[in-house]
Amino acid sequence: MASPRCGGTALGSGVSARRLPRVIAGVLAGLVLVVTVVGAGVTTLMGQLSDNITPLDVSEQTGTVVDETESLVVDEETGVQEPFTVLVLGSDSRVGKDNRGYGSAKTYGDVERSDTTILLHVNADRTRAIGVSIPRDTWITLPRCTKDGKTVGGYQGRFNEAMVIGGPGCVIKAVEELSGLTVENFIVVDFGAFKRITEAIGGVEICLTEAVNDRQSKLNLPAGKHVVSGEEALAFVRARHGLGDGSDTSRIRRQQAFLSSMARKILSSEVLLNPASLISVLNAATKSLTTDPQLANVDNVAELAVSMQSLRPGDIVFATLPWRSSGDGATVLANKKKAKALWDAIQNDTQWPPKASADQPLLKAAPETLRVEIINATGTKGAGKAAKRLLTTAGYNVVNVKNDKSGEYSSTTVLYDPRWDVSAKTLIYAANAKGVETAGNGQTMRLVIGPDFTTVKDVQVSEAASDYTTNVNSADESFCAE
Repeated sequence: MASPRCGGTALGSGVSARRLPRVIAGVLAGLVLVVTVVGAGVTTLMGQLSDNITPLDVSEQTGTVVDETESLVVDEETGVQEPFTVLVLGSDSRVGKDNRGYGSAKTYGDVERSDTTILLHVNADRTRAIGVSIPRDTWITLPRCTKDGKTVGGYQGRFNEAMVIGGPGCVIKAVEELSGLTVENFIVVDFGAFKRITEAIGGVEICLTEAVNDRQSKLNLPAGKHVVSGEEALAFVRARHGLGDGSDTSRIRRQQAFLSSMARKILSSEVLLNPASLISVLNAATKSLTTDPQLANVDNVAELAVSMQSLRPGDIVFATLPWRSSGDGATVLANKKKAKALWDAIQNDTQWPPKASADQPLLKAAPETLRVEIINATGTKGAGKAAKRLLTTAGYNVVNVKNDKSGEYSSTTVLYDPRWDVSAKTLIYAANAKGVETAGNGQTMRLVIGPDFTTVKDVQVSEAASDYTTNVNSADESFCAE
């Protein structure tokens, strides 16, 4: 069965729903800093904001010394522009007035966790970027790190425990061991930054397929589209009860939908071309921000931002680390075989997902995962059954065939529920049809064949793209949260 657009495999989590993931605040801060600061005066502007950023040297943990004066854009020996990779971490620290009200330090301890992590990679020619979410409950062998002069780690545990035992440097080591990549730059953001950013941009549009009333997150909204900011936006990204299957991986999909919407808002003229709005967003994004010394250098950030001024929402892709169930209902295991292609793409700075062939768009849903009802609007007897044979031969699951004599349809059309828009793209291409969103249709696609219907084209589905555990989407795609 094809997963709905905001899908995720049912998976419980043994971690309290009140321990908020900070993915959105962190990634947005990173995107604001490296994508939206453009044009004249950027160095002056960043200089005004530099006091907001706290530099943190983690070279003792990672073994990699970062030169704060070294360019983030070009190889200083060759002068060639390089890819840029940054690890974005969310902090669940309860310290500070902006971080209160989400459970006390007494309840959660005085440790700082990173419940959700995104590795953001921007390619060398600045034509695309990918953010890979690493589920916090991924079961790994924690790296050996140092804390208070002692060696810690080296045992099995959840991925997010790396932050507890050794801070950002230990998380970097965990990511490097998991991916085989070298990570030099990082950003850490807390609760308050998230609220300030969403307020600074005037809110973010979200979409709910069903009403939600979650007492723990205090999210109470009817089904449909809403613009949320501040506490309400925070409630949306933290909510688990009453949305999806209650798992961390399901929540990651909602966060990616939120982040996509946020990226569109930030990169719109409403924010980007409004100096007052842009300064407000930058100020919000940089407050409570901790980075490596290289990213704390405003000259470096200014140069990096200018190099990325051509990126647009459609150039930014979000994915989730391929995973499989551990069998305990509380943790997941990295699917190393499927993840290798993703990590290799980042290492080699190549397209992800793999580029589609010239005559076909990138399709993520295989025909075997689609349920189709055929509606014969050709006026020709038997045309529906003939179409069924073509679709069945191609692997589609045809559940019904009926006729339509209303004359409403003059061309072949796919009627589909927007929650299954990824699946619909496969059928729209194969039937050479136009697509029409029809809320409430559910999983079944309705293929209305018109006089122009002639055949069903073969489709090539990328294994990487169709693997639901990677949950690939670009920032120009909008989809509803379940």
